[in-house]
Amino acid sequence: MYVLGLDTRITTVSVSMKVSVRIHIEDGYEAGAVTGVVFVDLSAVYDTVNIRRLLWKVSKLTHDRKFVGILGELLHNRRFQVHLQSGQSRWRKLRNGLPQGSVLAPTLFNIYTNDQPQPPNTTSFIYADDLALAAQAKSFEVVETYLSAALEDLDIYYRENALKPNPAKTQSCAYHLRNRMANRKLDVVWRGVRITHTDCPKYLGITLDRSLTYKTNCENVKKKVFSRNNLLRRLTTSKSGAAPNVLRITGLALCFSAGEYACPVWGRSTHSKGVDVALNETCRIITGCLKPTPVQMLYPLAGIAPPAVRRNVAASLEKMRQETDHRHPLHGARPPRSRLKSRNSFLASVAPVKDAPKTRIEQWEELALPDFLPPVERLPPGYDQPWPVWKYLNRLRAQVGRCRENLCKWGDTDDNSCGCGAIPQTMRHLLCCPLCPDSCIVENLYNATDNAVCVAKYWASKI
Repeated sequence: MYVLGLDTRITTVSVSMKVSVRIHIEDGYEAGAVTGVVFVDLSAVYDTVNIRRLLWKVSKLTHDRKFVGILGELLHNRRFQVHLQSGQSRWRKLRNGLPQGSVLAPTLFNIYTNDQPQPPNTTSFIYADDLALAAQAKSFEVVETYLSAALEDLDIYYRENALKPNPAKTQSCAYHLRNRMANRKLDVVWRGVRITHTDCPKYLGITLDRSLTYKTNCENVKKKVFSRNNLLRRLTTSKSGAAPNVLRITGLALCFSAGEYACPVWGRSTHSKGVDVALNETCRIITGCLKPTPVQMLYPLAGIAPPAVRRNVAASLEKMRQETDHRHPLHGARPPRSRLKSRNSFLASVAPVKDAPKTRIEQWEELALPDFLPPVERLPPGYDQPWPVWKYLNRLRAQVGRCRENLCKWGDTDDNSCGCGAIPQTMRHLLCCPLCPDSCIVENLYNATDNAVCVAKYWASKI
C-alpha cells in the first residue's frame, strides 16, 4: 500500500504518488500482465467523517487526553445558518464532518483513514481522499475477480467509518499492451452497480491512457497553456505593455506551472513536444518576438530554460527524492528486469541531481546557439526599458522583425527598399541606417548599450 497525505510539500508529494502509479503499471507491462485499476470516488468525504470515531483514533495514536479534549472542543461546537435574500434559517448544529478549508482538516482525515485495509492481491495508492486500487494478473478475468473482492472488503470499512463511496462515479481502466484486446473493458460490480470503464481516466490531474503514451494528457495540457497565454497576452499591446519582469514572472507562474504539472510522469513521452508549442508562444509574448523567430533564441531572450530541459531536471529531482527521502513511496525500490526495449523505466533511465539550477544551465548550454546570448535564468540587459523598446530590442537581437525584406518574404508588401534609399532594408541595415540618429553593432544589442537602446527606440516608433 502506498499512502501519502497532504502536507507543506503538496505538489512534490502528489507527483511522487503519480510516479508510483506509473511505475506499478509499467511493471505490469514488463511482466506481460494486465493491470486493472479502480479509481474510487467518495461523496462529500470531509462532511461524513464521524467525529467520535475520529477522536477515538486520535486518542489511540497520541495517548494524549488533553490534546483529544482540545480537538473535541474545536470539532463539536460548530453551528451554521443559511441566509437567502432577506430570510434566514434557524441555527443548526454540525454533528459530523471536518471544517472545510481548515489547515488541520487534511491531517485529521489522514488519521481517520490511516487504517484502511489492504485487500489481498491488490495494491492501493492513496493520496488524501483519492484512492487508486490496482490488481495485476495474466488474464482480465482474474483481475476482475481481485478487484471485485477488494471493493467488497473496502465496502465493509467504509460502512464502519461512515464514509459514502459513490459507485456511479467510480471509474475503472485496464492497462496492457495487447492491442488486439484494446477494446476489452473491465467487468467489475460494486454495490450492484457496474463500474464505468474509462479509456483515459484522470488520477490527481493526470490522464492515464491504456498504454501510457500520455497523448491525451499532453493535448489537455497544451490547451490549458494556450488559454493561459491569452490571459498573459492581455498584459501587452502593440504600443504598451507590462514591465518585462512582470511578464516573465506571470508567464512562469501562470503558463509554465500548468505546462510542467507532474512532468516527471509524462515528460519523456514523445507527445510532450506538443506542450512545447504552447510554451514557445508564452516566451514570444514575454519577449515580444514574432512567430518566425527561431525557438533557440526565444528562451535566452526570456531568461527561461527550454521546456525539455526543465522537464528533465524535474524528473532528476524526483529521482533524487526517491533515493534519499525515506518518506517517498518508492524509496528503496529497484527497477524490474527489462523485457521491452521500447520502455524506459523511470527508476532505470533517470539520473538524480542535487543542484537543479546548475544542471539546467549545463543542459541548456548544450542546446544554445554559439553566437547568441548566454543561457542564464534571468532577463538579458534592457529589461528595464519600456515595453515597445524592450520588444524591438529583442527583435533586433533575433534579426527577425518587420523590416521591408521580411515583409516581402511574408507577402505583406512588394517594396523592399528603405526610406534612405538602401535596397533591401534588412534587420542588419536598421542598425546603421542614416535615418536613425544613432547606430550600433550586434554586440551592443546584447549588452543593451545606450546607442543600441536609441536604435531600438527609434525603430519601435517607425515600424
